[in-house]
Amino acid sequence: MIRQLQETDHKIDIRMLNKSYQMGEQSLHVLKDINFTVDEGEFVAILGPSGSGKSTLMNVIGCMDQWDTGEYYLDGMPVHALNGKELTQIRNEKIGFVFQNYHLIPAYTVLQNVIMPLLMRGIDHKTAEDMCMDTIRLLGLGERLHHKPNELSGGQKQRVAIARALVGKPAILLADEPSGALDSKMGKEVLRLFGELNAMGNTIVMITHDLEVAKAAQRVVRIVDGKLYHKEEQEATG
Repeated sequence: MIRQLQETDHKIDIRMLNKSYQMGEQSLHVLKDINFTVDEGEFVAILGPSGSGKSTLMNVIGCMDQWDTGEYYLDGMPVHALNGKELTQIRNEKIGFVFQNYHLIPAYTVLQNVIMPLLMRGIDHKTAEDMCMDTIRLLGLGERLHHKPNELSGGQKQRVAIARALVGKPAILLADEPSGALDSKMGKEVLRLFGELNAMGNTIVMITHDLEVAKAAQRVVRIVDGKLYHKEEQEATG
């Protein structure tokens, strides 16, 4: 991938981004002049209700969705200038995804689920196993290597999903309602784990509708009706 890197002080740098969906003859403006930056090692929560545009913004950050106007730089890479093949490479190498419903492959063991991103990069199976063992142990899954998802608790499934997201050493960890499918106790445990991962230097962006969940992050930004509000803007508007 040969692209001119942009000089930026931020891990994520989104500038004046807009996106609309065509609904029949009408256009639905879902992201409006979004300016958003995340620095190396930050833990940021994007907080918003259903329909606010947070899922669309997550898809943009995760290079899963296109937009109409604006610029997006990830590690200085101009995402807005990349083609489909390059976007796939960015998703596989730069972004670790953690979803509310885990997205594990039911027929695969813990080990097989975790090494999947490495195999997709063309790394051979033995090397991929060796590369992922430290991450698996870090997440407390060493004794669950050969268990399948239906043999795990919800909290363990989410730990597998986090291990899978981390194993490729991504530039950012993108978490979509990571505690949403868990009970209160396990949800707090997963959020505590995110705090520990952030303390180790991982850059995390978390999408949530829950203020208490958002408080686990270092910084919270709100999205309402497609507009992003940062702390100083929230205070100015009351």
